Amino acid sequence: MSEKSADHNVFSKEKIKEAARLLRRIEWKVKKSSTHLFLGEYRSVFKGKGKEFDQVVAYEFGDDIRDIDWNVTARLGALYRKKFVEERELILTLVVEDSSSLLFGSGSLTKRDAIMEIAGYLSILATGFSHRLSIVHVFPGGYFFMPPMKGKKKILSSMVKLFSLDPPSLWPIKSTEIPWSFLYRTLPRNSVVFWLGDFPRRPISRDWIALSERFEIIGFRVEDPWEYALPEKERFLAYDPVAGKVVKVDTANLDTQKRQQKWRLEKENYWKSLFPKRFSRCSFMLGTPIYPKFMQFFIERSLA
Repeated sequence: MSEKSADHNVFSKEKIKEAARLLRRIEWKVKKSSTHLFLGEYRSVFKGKGKEFDQVVAYEFGDDIRDIDWNVTARLGALYRKKFVEERELILTLVVEDSSSLLFGSGSLTKRDAIMEIAGYLSILATGFSHRLSIVHVFPGGYFFMPPMKGKKKILSSMVKLFSLDPPSLWPIKSTEIPWSFLYRTLPRNSVVFWLGDFPRRPISRDWIALSERFEIIGFRVEDPWEYALPEKERFLAYDPVAGKVVKVDTANLDTQKRQQKWRLEKENYWKSLFPKRFSRCSFMLGTPIYPKFMQFFIERSLA
């Protein structure tokens, strides 16, 4: 395990028990479902970056430019790329960006609760497909990396540790920084990266661009109903975990409504700029069941 925090990995027995119970519930839900994903009918759930050539197909926006077949492109006068058969065993890498903004939730659960649940489903899928799993937990001020592991016991044990971690502190506010360059150097070619987080607007780094060109990356985010529409005609105090201060909110104010709509549009555009292809991103809504949407995404993705 590589990490940038000496005291980050400290767990209490009670937290470990609670995390184990949560993971058992997640595993039970996956096993109970009537999905065909584990029966081998959907071979392309995880595409990967396989090395075995399959065929030449039309290039679409968002495809890896390094896969372009320039000979076919020159002959036909349109962009075509090489399509590869996905590798039998993949390394699924969970990049869990545990930012302070995930502590928000207008209902009984926070975004962080949902993000951890999604991470749990991904870990169960990894064991079901006999893939290896690595975990990158990014928190304010640092990160730690669990190298690729295989086998149900090892994977679930690592997920229990992830679930047992304390949420980020609301004060003092610190930013998160994902080690994209480290992952570029460390991850094997047959890796699929799952980025779980809140995705606040920020400059897109060159390291992220380089990583996205080398690996298949899928984004998972959790939204709150208030991000779409604030409560009508209400005034209240709220703690802003990003700014680190208490703010007054007046939802009847026209300026407040305009700022919220502008923020929403900018955030959505940023999200789609990171993941331009439809099946490279998936959004979940707090207050609605996560697992049905999770499985629907992968089934539709496998059929695309």
